[in-house]
Amino acid sequence: ALIGGETAEMPGMYAAGDFDLAGFAVGAMERGQAMPEVRQGDALIGLASDGVHSNGFSLVRKIVEVSGFGWDAACPWGDGTLGEALLAPTRLYVKTPLKAMRGGGVHALAHITGGGLTENLPRVLPEGMGAEIDLTTWSLPPMFRWLADQGGVAEAEMLKTFNCGVGMVVVAEDDHAPELVQAFEAQGERAMLIGKVVSGEGVSYKGNLL
Repeated sequence: ALIGGETAEMPGMYAAGDFDLAGFAVGAMERGQAMPEVRQGDALIGLASDGVHSNGFSLVRKIVEVSGFGWDAACPWGDGTLGEALLAPTRLYVKTPLKAMRGGGVHALAHITGGGLTENLPRVLPEGMGAEIDLTTWSLPPMFRWLADQGGVAEAEMLKTFNCGVGMVVVAEDDHAPELVQAFEAQGERAMLIGKVVSGEGVSYKGNLL
């Protein structure tokens, strides 16, 4: 049985004779252990990312190409080289969400990968429900602002290509949200309330990041 798999377009990465070897893990959920259903009015808690993570690199490479910067150039917004900054390792959200789930109040988790907030968050929402996100609740990290400026990338395109500073969204019972934010912060995550679940479909945004 094909129980896992993914395709990815990575133009310019492979030459004749190259091949890609990948693996995956499959998790099993025991009966009776499902999280509570997502409900209208649930809060959305954003967990900060450490950078681009592992998505959007075809666009990143194109932007760097047109920017005139070399990969070994000094990073325009931080320490080290541009290449080192853009290749910061993906932050893994495992231990802190598991601990939060055991404490109660968590209804769903959305990992913000390729497709950004716009395409990943709806995957955990029931039919007839959408998400309203307030873009003024966090600051766009300098890395993403540089990519947008150098590539002339519109805000809508940024939000459906990159994580824009939010690597995971926790859908939580509204009453539990403040204490969950504090719990994530105590465990070393940077957490912020970024919106709520509303009636409708897809993701709508208030305010601006750029």
